[in-house]
Amino acid sequence: MNLMQARNVFGAVSLALADEILHDTTLHAPEAGPAGSALALIGHRPGLSIRTLAESVALTHAGAVRLVDRLESEGLIERRTHATDGRTRALYLTEAGEKASSSVLQARDSVLERGFAALTKDEQQMLGQLAERMLRAAVRDEDHSVRVCRLCDISSCPDCPVDAELKSRQCASAA
Repeated sequence: MNLMQARNVFGAVSLALADEILHDTTLHAPEAGPAGSALALIGHRPGLSIRTLAESVALTHAGAVRLVDRLESEGLIERRTHATDGRTRALYLTEAGEKASSSVLQARDSVLERGFAALTKDEQQMLGQLAERMLRAAVRDEDHSVRVCRLCDISSCPDCPVDAELKSRQCASAA
């Protein structure tokens, strides 16, 4: 396989998995669209602001406010006073929201598990290592990292390569 074909095949499998992840997580979310990503992200980053949520799930601020209103009315999230900015509302999952977020993340993992099933355990490890290198190179900044990790399961990634990359860049720029 030449390099152009390798990139093409990788692009196709990436898109196929992304489409399936979005489809399956939406089935487990309270509504279509970015609700599943919003629940997973708030679970990943409790206290998230509506502004950050909007940027991370590609909504306008007004669209994010409407999403938060719907999720709050369904008892999945709650707004609290922000720790450092009295004008900002911090978003937290309720117990029902934690269950919904967990269901979304389980759906995501099921898609990835099916995709990885075509590989041996050694190939899965190798793909994970290669994907980590690609991910570290792809992340642009803190805001971008929140968007990239919006459907991540933080419990399965205690040594987050995105956080590590951002930290190493901060250290390099401080030196």
